[in-house]
Amino acid sequence: MTAGPPRLSGLPGLSRLPRLSKGQGPGGSTMLVAVLVLASAALGLVAAFTVPAGLPYDEPAHWANALYLAEHGALPVLGDPGVGYEGQQAPVFYLAAAGIVRLCGSGETGFAAVRLLGVLGGVVLVWLVARILRRVTPGHPAVIVAGTAFVALNPMLIVMSASVQNDTWALVAGFGALLVAIGGPGAHPWGRGAAIGLLSALAVMVKISIAPLVLGVLVVLLARRRWREALAASVVTALGCGWWVLRNLALYGDLTGQAGVDAAGYHFAAGGTTPFALAREALTYLALPDEYLRNAFSAPVWIDALVVLLGMVIAAGAVALAAVTRGRVRGLPLVFVAVAGIGSVAAWLLQVALGWHVAFRTAYGVLPLAASAFGAVVLWAARPRTQAIVCAALIALLCVLCGWTGVQIAEVAGRISPAL
Repeated sequence: MTAGPPRLSGLPGLSRLPRLSKGQGPGGSTMLVAVLVLASAALGLVAAFTVPAGLPYDEPAHWANALYLAEHGALPVLGDPGVGYEGQQAPVFYLAAAGIVRLCGSGETGFAAVRLLGVLGGVVLVWLVARILRRVTPGHPAVIVAGTAFVALNPMLIVMSASVQNDTWALVAGFGALLVAIGGPGAHPWGRGAAIGLLSALAVMVKISIAPLVLGVLVVLLARRRWREALAASVVTALGCGWWVLRNLALYGDLTGQAGVDAAGYHFAAGGTTPFALAREALTYLALPDEYLRNAFSAPVWIDALVVLLGMVIAAGAVALAAVTRGRVRGLPLVFVAVAGIGSVAAWLLQVALGWHVAFRTAYGVLPLAASAFGAVVLWAARPRTQAIVCAALIALLCVLCGWTGVQIAEVAGRISPAL
């Protein structure tokens, strides 16, 4: 296991953590959430300019797609000259990246600009998760702050967002759809459904792996008998991304284009399928970017222990959400978050069972649920002061992981040449 960008131990506001008591309202967490959003932006900038080009897994293939679109003005097709194994991916991110390449060139400036697009996506992602947490646990600022920190100070998410990839913006659009779906009363059903559909279609057109989250939102709408929203969302989603599915069927013979990857001669070794191997990969991708950075460095035992501790915190917080809250968590928003998250993990497990080499980051629809659980562990503490101390300890844990990872990235940057 391993982690993300540098220098977090001096996070502003950590030593002046306010009393985060029940009933204090969202104002008690606003300042610290803003600090966390700014910290994620700063760390993303550091990662974008320090992680060697091409070291993040799949970055060369994503960059090749952007260059192909910028040069040819047409969507890549697997098997054509100059098209890599990501050529079957949905096009929205690559269209934006190709526009940047045409403006800034295909050299270092254009590459850095596309990485910065990902950093921006990471910042928006943190803000969206904070908004979702406020809907799930209103009146509990400690939960909101700790849960937001799980995303904002997460080494893996920081490094991923600061690379050339399409995951982050798919999550932004998908979490936007989730946030609209769990929004408060008063919105027109047809209008809200159309907004959910637009964001869902956009998410799928950035990366199809977000589809389980989209499906989860639609399932909850139907289960709650929100018929008009479900119908509008389904129609708009189908119109927005149905053509892409039909294109995959015509070109490659399946919905996702995976058959085209195999036919083009790209083969990847499947990961372990034992419970231990699956748990290890999930924990790694929820905390550290060592596998994402091609195992250029590895974690010592004490870092592994901290990652296991992080997993235990999430598990304890999940129990707290179910057993300790006693009406302090809004049921419907939590249902949306839980169904989307569980569905995303289930889809990942199914693909692994089918023998596909699929990283756990395809299950990142679980992030709002994981963040909610990470923050909810403070609810085991009865007193507001104790909750604040637990919140500070959780942030400190993330800071240690970030600081250690930053040191590793600095060392790797000194001995690995950029390769794209």
